[in-house]
Amino acid sequence: MSVSRFLPPALILFFVAALTTENLLHYPVGVAFLLGIYRIWLDPKKVLRSSDTRLFVSVFACVWIPMLLALPDAANPARAVKTTALYLHFLPAGLYIIHMLRDLMVRRIVLMGVAIIVAFWCIDGVIQLVMGRDLFGYPYDGIVLKGVFYPKQRLGLVVAVFTPLYVYAVQRAATRSVWAWLLLLPMIVVVIFSLKRAAWVMLAVALSAYALCFFRVARQSALATAVAAGLVAAILAATIYFVPNINNRIGTSLNIFSTDFATADSATSYRLSLWKTGLSIARTHWLNGVGPRGYRTVYRDFADTGDFWIERGNKGQTHPHLMVLEILVETGVIGLIGYGAVLFLLVGNIWHQRAQDPDSAVYLMVVFVAWFPLNAHLAFYGSYWSSIVWIMAALGCTVVNKEGYRSRETL
Repeated sequence: MSVSRFLPPALILFFVAALTTENLLHYPVGVAFLLGIYRIWLDPKKVLRSSDTRLFVSVFACVWIPMLLALPDAANPARAVKTTALYLHFLPAGLYIIHMLRDLMVRRIVLMGVAIIVAFWCIDGVIQLVMGRDLFGYPYDGIVLKGVFYPKQRLGLVVAVFTPLYVYAVQRAATRSVWAWLLLLPMIVVVIFSLKRAAWVMLAVALSAYALCFFRVARQSALATAVAAGLVAAILAATIYFVPNINNRIGTSLNIFSTDFATADSATSYRLSLWKTGLSIARTHWLNGVGPRGYRTVYRDFADTGDFWIERGNKGQTHPHLMVLEILVETGVIGLIGYGAVLFLLVGNIWHQRAQDPDSAVYLMVVFVAWFPLNAHLAFYGSYWSSIVWIMAALGCTVVNKEGYRSRETL
């Protein structure tokens, strides 16, 4: 394999592996950005005018233009300008990936490589759960399973977002050995024991979307599928019943339906306070918001008296922990319209590609899960989550030459 074919998948796999770190993940994205600028400078027409490029640019524009339009009324102009300017680097990086990964074999290497990395995270997490320490010596505190992401509590979130890709890889492996389906168990265990409700939601969304797009049960396998589903349900039920941490977490979560605000707020880890304040901000700054990452700046000005976060001596939170609300608060109705257009494009292309190019559909499904409106985890405009989204979006937008064409591009 020539350097020009080896470098793009190497960058992507290094990026995915580096998600366990705080800063290393930005380096491969930065390299892809520089190479993307170089590619555009060499031959802008070739890079920018293909159909897959147009889809990627369209999705990017739906997110970035509202960020730009929010700048005039930004609550923290310096932070908003910095976020918006730095966000732009995802565009050349994605264009580089699209331009260089049209070789079917190369993209298949990326797919299997990412699946292997996720499988390693899951197995390492199970080892930490059972043995008290993972393969790197990171301890399990008996509460939140962190695995190789220690001390960050991101294991369940990141594994959940890659669920469509991982299930797809397992399904492909299962055509050679039915035992490959057992590889799904570590993934489910890790997400459950991460004790992240946002991860549970993403896992449910990912599995539902995947089943809708890819599972077609023949009559002869219907019974086996029903038995397998029943076993999974039984395992989940037993886990919920016998594991105190999970039982308590679910029991507490059910209090969200309480008519008492304080009880429901506590059940959501005081997310209701964040959402209530966010809605107050959105009503005042409804058109173009308070600027990217501006929620934290104005939180105190809109919070109620006795707000949980203010009472603790904080200024609030960095974001409202509800993706659709974060977009509304920070880029207004304009951002919400762009976000709706993005979801429309994603769902349409996933459904269209599920038969013609399932690899692309799976990558785009990862993006859909990451940007699911009710996600309540990391920030929409934050660099960590955005990096995952745009790398996967670029892979999902890439039109692969299935005739086995080997690109003769050079760096």
